[in-house]
Amino acid sequence: DQLYEEHTRTSQELQVKTAIKASNETITIFAEQGQTPEKCRREYLERFRREGNENEMQRILLSSERCKSRIAEIHESCRKLEQELRTQALDNWEIDQRMNSLKPDLMQLRKIRALYLVWLSQKGAGQKKINEWLGIKNEPDDQYALMEDEDDPHHEERTWYVGKINRSQAEEMLNGRREGTFLIRESSQRGCGACLVVVDGGTQHCVIYRSATGLGSAEPYNLYGSLKELVLHDQHPSFLQHNDAHWIVMQARLRDPPPTPPPCTN
Repeated sequence: DQLYEEHTRTSQELQVKTAIKASNETITIFAEQGQTPEKCRREYLERFRREGNENEMQRILLSSERCKSRIAEIHESCRKLEQELRTQALDNWEIDQRMNSLKPDLMQLRKIRALYLVWLSQKGAGQKKINEWLGIKNEPDDQYALMEDEDDPHHEERTWYVGKINRSQAEEMLNGRREGTFLIRESSQRGCGACLVVVDGGTQHCVIYRSATGLGSAEPYNLYGSLKELVLHDQHPSFLQHNDAHWIVMQARLRDPPPTPPPCTN
């Protein structure tokens, strides 16, 4: 969060200073336009010198020196701004690189966080208490919060559990289904299950292992007491922990009604 805030602030400063940099063009135009009054200034100085008007000569000379001094100050300010612009552009690039390098670690930490939420829930900790420990306030849409709503359709095992069918039959059942549609079947491996999820138009497979600690896709993630617990948890973005190539969300149940087609227009 601190890196993101710093990156945003630096980006805004870069935008402002890039706009200020455009003042160089204005200075150039101003200096070019000043060449014409300079010619007139020399003519007036020569005229007042012949007339012996020292006061007017001093006024013109003082005004000219002030103008030259001001232009020099603006040039120096622009030079400093250009240096700051280069420095902050480099800093901004380095911050962006650091943020990108942290993304894999953040994704893994989010997975671990989700698993600990399940573990705490299994140990009897309520969602309110967990939120207090995590410092979460008024975040009902937290994507890692445990699903406690008994009305959630995922509670209905018949909508996603298909029992003893083979892999080809399971893939056929998912053929043409929308992204995130899933089912769980008995695996050919004894004591295991298998989850199939529609991802990018294809079907991803994951073996559900049973160990002394519970059900899960791989150690040390076998923490679930039942298939229902696994499904309720993995409808959030945390499934297939061992497969970093996909960020799979188990959203649609196999026996959901198909989406209503758009109305025809004549």
